[in-house]
Parts: sequence; structure tokens; C-alpha cells
Amino acid sequence: MRRIALYSDIHANVPALEAVLGDIAASGIGERYCLGDLVGYGPDPSAVIAVVRGTGDPVVKGNYDDGIGRRAGSCGCYYPTPEDKLIGAESYARTDAALDEAEHEYLATLLPEVRFEEAGARVLLCHGSPRRINEYLMPDRPDDNLAKLADLGRADVVCVGHIHVPYHRVLTAPDGRAVHYVSDGSVGKPKDGDPRACWAELVFGSKAEVNATCEGDRAAGPVGAPGAERVWLGAVFHRVAY
Repeated sequence: MRRIALYSDIHANVPALEAVLGDIAASGIGERYCLGDLVGYGPDPSAVIAVVRGTGDPVVKGNYDDGIGRRAGSCGCYYPTPEDKLIGAESYARTDAALDEAEHEYLATLLPEVRFEEAGARVLLCHGSPRRINEYLMPDRPDDNLAKLADLGRADVVCVGHIHVPYHRVLTAPDGRAVHYVSDGSVGKPKDGDPRACWAELVFGSKAEVNATCEGDRAAGPVGAPGAERVWLGAVFHRVAY
């Protein structure tokens, strides 16, 4: 059985980050990945960068990291109202001014994605989607669209951040593959009504192992093309008060 911790969308919230890292350590999981958006909105982007760099965890670049790292003048975020746009502009300016040259360069050079395989299942870790760093894959995205994006990303499992809402979905692609999507929620700025910091645990293993570890996950199941020996995937979403 392989257990993997995913966390993202810290948004300069140091107490939330420290709480999540402590919870992951207590869980006994040794394999961790950060899916981006270290900075923005919160009060201490420099400290978050320092903590994440100190972990040695692979870090995928988020849209906010990209905008600040390149000094693009915008984070590429969607703001539905003029007030939201104003708050977003203030957040961008404050974050940009708080970071030094080395921190900007660090954000600009983060990984665009991470890929690995588990028992033949192709896994893609990205921030927004396989197509765009700032695409929002909300929980109600149609199955056919998600299947096309998984094909574009050459993946059987797609793990994302960006939307700040945790979910695990499984769908059947036109070629019969079981395709899984996991959104890991948000460490520092949840948007699902639960203010606690959130991180996701991926569990790859046999049917028995996954069902025992991921009790209650209705999307838990085999990954990839039909076959007797397919690896199973389940997800557990952990909430941490801080």
C-alpha cells in the first residue's frame, strides 16, 4: 500500500501550514507533495516560502506563485465582483512588495507539474488542470470534459488544487478506463464552509487495503483500463484546527 499526502493553497497562512505539516507527520505518511499557491491573501508569504522550502517537498507552481514570480501584475484569479477585484489587486501588490528577489525567483522556477506511476496507473499532479494553471475544475464539472482533460494530460489519476474545495470523483472514459480526480482542498483559505485547514491522503493498494483505509469514500475503486490486477485508489480528507 502506498500513502501520499497532498496539500496546497496555503496562501501565506503560516499557522495553518504548520498545523497541516504536523498532522501529516503524525499520520506516518512520508511522501508529500505541495500543489501550489504558497502566497497571496495571507499575512506572511516569506515565512510560508521558508517553511515549504525547508520541507524538501516537491512543489507544483500555483497560479498565484506564477503571477508573483513573473511579476505579471496579476495572479490570474477569477474575481466575480468589483469589490473582489479591488481586494485581489491589493493582495497582489502587498504580496509582491513583501518578497525579495530570491523569493520571486523561487516562485518563478517551481515545477509546472509532477508525474509518477503506481502499478501502471499514470498519476498527474498539477495546480489548476492538465490544460491550464488557473482552470477551475469544480466538483460539478461534466464527466466527458474531465475525461478529455485526463486524455490531454495522459493521466489516469489527476490531482489538483486551486478551487479550495476537496473532492474525489471517478468516471469512465470513452476507452473504458476508470479515471480518478482528486482535489485536495486548501490549507490556508478553504471555500467549502469548513474553516479548518485541509489536506488529502491518497491511498493506492488492493481493494481490501483501500476499503479499510478509506472507509466512506464512495469514489474508491480501480484505476485505469479494465483488468483483474488493477490498483485501487481511495482518498481521505483530513481537517485540522489551528
